[in-house]
Amino acid sequence: MIKRYRKQKTFTVKLACLVSLFMMAINLNAQETESLSWNDMINQALEENPNLASAGANLEASRVNIALARANYLPGMNVLGSISQSKTATFSQTAGVIPSSSALVGASLSQMVYNEKTLANFKIQKYLFASQEEQYRNSRYRTISAAGMSYIGLLFAIDLLDVQEQNFKITEQNLNASLDQLEVGSTGQRQVLRWEAQKYSNEQVVESQKATVIIKRGELNQLRNLPIETSCYPEKLSIEKDGFIFSSEVVAVTAKDEEKAIIIRDYLVELGLANSPVLASIDQQLYALDRMLKANKRWAIPNFEATAAADAKFDLNKEESEELGEDKGFWKFGLSMYLPLMEGGANIKKVKQSKWEISAMEMQKNNIKTSIEQSIRSSVAVVISDFNNIQSAKSQAEAAQQNFDLVYDSYYAGESTLLDLVDAQEIKLVADISSRVALYTFFSDLLAVEQAIGYFPFLETEENVKEIISELERRLIFTQ
Repeated sequence: MIKRYRKQKTFTVKLACLVSLFMMAINLNAQETESLSWNDMINQALEENPNLASAGANLEASRVNIALARANYLPGMNVLGSISQSKTATFSQTAGVIPSSSALVGASLSQMVYNEKTLANFKIQKYLFASQEEQYRNSRYRTISAAGMSYIGLLFAIDLLDVQEQNFKITEQNLNASLDQLEVGSTGQRQVLRWEAQKYSNEQVVESQKATVIIKRGELNQLRNLPIETSCYPEKLSIEKDGFIFSSEVVAVTAKDEEKAIIIRDYLVELGLANSPVLASIDQQLYALDRMLKANKRWAIPNFEATAAADAKFDLNKEESEELGEDKGFWKFGLSMYLPLMEGGANIKKVKQSKWEISAMEMQKNNIKTSIEQSIRSSVAVVISDFNNIQSAKSQAEAAQQNFDLVYDSYYAGESTLLDLVDAQEIKLVADISSRVALYTFFSDLLAVEQAIGYFPFLETEENVKEIISELERRLIFTQ
C-alpha cells in the first residue's frame, strides 16, 4: 500500500510539473508574439515614465502656492485661553481689568479689506503656476520624443538585423554552391575558402546587430518603466498612417518644388509658434511681472484691515471680584489703515526694477521665438529632403536586387566572374541598408519636427489632424 501510494504521489508531482512547464511555454509564446503599437508605447511612456511622474508631482506641489496666496486675504481667526496669578489686579487694553487670580478665554477675527501686495501675489502665483504647467507640457513633449526615438531606433535595429541575416543566408547559399562545384571539380578550394571567410565575417555582423537590438529594446523598456529584458515587438510604421502631412498626396507631389516647400515651412512655423510651450511659459511670466509692476505703482494706496475680538474673564478670587465689580468680559471692533509714506525711495526703485525685468523678459522671448522659428524651418527642410530620398533609396534597392539576380544566374552559368558576384552582393547589401536608413531617418526627423511645432498628430483627434492637413493642402493648391 505504502509503495503504491508513493508511486501515485510521484506520478502526481511529475504530472503537475509537466502542466506547469506547458503553461510556461504557452505564456512565453504569447509574449514572443505580443506586438507593441506606436500609440500604446507613447501612452505607456506618458503614464509610467518616472521622470515625467516626478515633474507632475512637483507641479502639484507648486499648485499649493496659489492656495497659500489666497489664504492671506481670507478671514483669520484666533482663539486664546490663559490662567494667571498676580500680586494685584492688572489692566490690559485688550481685556480690561484682569483680577489677580483669573482665567481668560477669548477669540479674535481679522479680515483683510484691501492690501495691494496680497492681491497681487495671488494673481502672480496663478500666472507662475500656469507657466509651470507649460513647462510640464514641454517635459511631456520631451518624453514623447524620447520614447518615439527609442521605438524608431528599435525598429531600425530589427530591420537591419533582418538585412544582415538575409545577406548571411546569401553567403551561406554561395558557400554551399561552391562546395557542390568543388565535389564535381568545377571550382577550386580557393573559392570555397573565400565564401567561408565571408560567412564568418557576416556571422559576426549578425551577432553584433543582435546585441544592438537588445540594447535598443532595453532603452525603450526603460522609458516605459518596465524590466529591461521585457520582450516587445514594435509594429511597423508607414508613411500613409504615420507620415502626418506627408500622408497627403498633395504634399507628397509638391514637396520637391522649393516654392511649395517654403509654404510648408511657413505653415509649420505658424503652427509651432502658436503651440510652443516655451513661448507660452514666458507669456505667463510676463503677465506675472506686469502684475507686480502694477502693484509697485500703487504703493501710495493704503492697506485696510478689519478686526474684531471678544473675551470672557473668570475671577477665581471671590472676595476680589466683589471689589472689582461686574467686569466679566471685553469686546472690540475696528478698522485699521496702514500706509508707509517713506521707505528711502524703495517704492520708486521697485517700479523701475519691474520695468527693466519686463523689458529683459520680452527681449528673451523675441530671441527664443527667432530660435524656435529657425529650428522649425531647419527641421522641416531636413524632413522634406528625407521624404524625397525615400523613393530614390527604394529604387536603388530594387535595382540592386535585380542586378544581383542577373549576376547570380550568369555566374553559375559560367558567364560572370566571382568578383562580379561578390560586387553585386555588396551593392545589394549597401542598397538594402540605405533604404532602411532613408525610411527611419525620415521618421526620426519627422518626430523632431512634431516636437518643434508642439503638435503630435497621434495624440490629436482624427478630425483635428485632417483640418491641419486640409489647410496646408489649401495653401499649396491656391497660393501662387
